[in-house]
Amino acid sequence: MQREQQTISVRQLAILVIFFIIGDMQLYLPPLTAAFAKQSAWMSGLIGVPFGVGAAWFIFRISKRFPGKTLIDINNQAFGKIAGGLLSLVFLVMMFNTSITQVREIADFVTTQMMMETPQLVICLLLVLPITLAIRGGITTIARLGEVIFPLFSALFILLIILLIPKIDLTQLLPIEVTGFPGIVKGALFFIAFPFCEMFAFLMIFDSVEESEHAARDYLLAALAAGIAIWVIIVLCICVLGVFATEHTVYSPYVMAKKINIGDFVQRLEAVLAIDYIISTYFRCIIYGYAFVRGLQQLFKLQDHRFMMRPFGFLIVGYAYFLAPGIVAFVQFDVAWLFWVFTYSPGLLLLSYIAARLRQGWSKKGEG
Repeated sequence: MQREQQTISVRQLAILVIFFIIGDMQLYLPPLTAAFAKQSAWMSGLIGVPFGVGAAWFIFRISKRFPGKTLIDINNQAFGKIAGGLLSLVFLVMMFNTSITQVREIADFVTTQMMMETPQLVICLLLVLPITLAIRGGITTIARLGEVIFPLFSALFILLIILLIPKIDLTQLLPIEVTGFPGIVKGALFFIAFPFCEMFAFLMIFDSVEESEHAARDYLLAALAAGIAIWVIIVLCICVLGVFATEHTVYSPYVMAKKINIGDFVQRLEAVLAIDYIISTYFRCIIYGYAFVRGLQQLFKLQDHRFMMRPFGFLIVGYAYFLAPGIVAFVQFDVAWLFWVFTYSPGLLLLSYIAARLRQGWSKKGEG
């Protein structure tokens, strides 16, 4: 991937950050946080937003400490080419798995909520072409696509919130702290880990962002806006559905959208949420996919990434289809996946950062 052909603006980066953080979390975080924090899930979100933005800042700070370097470069500098390459492979496996998991999540959602008689394999096949075409075009293509679709995404999201206002019952938020502070913290950990800590994939993108004095500000504002958007969805779910329905319904925000009814005329607008969910999850998928493909190209010093698109497309179909028996299996691994994410970021990422900084300092002393 040639550097001059793969540059994006700070505005485009901010849009990709919003898509990535919201992603599939607008459907999956409300029941997760409600399961541990009950009515106080909104408090978990209030705790999770600042800590999540802090995690996003840490990842951005790493890129600034190593300008022009990707995650692969940082790992090589920290541990050498062999050990660093093995660590990079571990990160690439995470990117690959999470990218294709997004495909399976879309397939599960569509076949259980909208098109029940459609086989999952068909949905996976339909997603292969737009995913591989976007990744084949590179980060510039992905960013421009995001810039075009973002106004529609934002308009539908705001419309959904406005139409749900008449259904809000603030008494659903009571009593406060029913599970105590530990339950609130557990809910906040999911809020921090899944949307924000998984942003280490952007370490394969930051070197393609044009230089700007407002880069850090716009990046953090985008992370903050996306975090607030997810928090709003959590609050709406509890206020509209109640904590029991939010906790025990896998797609509780989608069920919440079915409650829209204005004058028995404006109703059944759950498709608005479905469109927003598919759009944001699609972008989360292709960002992870691009980071994985570019990481492979850099790790093995390949000249072109485009030849990998066909095998990657076959892997999407096969792996996504056989990844899990159903959506219930995904829910059962939520706690394990939480620790898995924290192992990568900040765990392994912090270790690599510290080692690379130490070796960078030693090399400067040696030169002196």
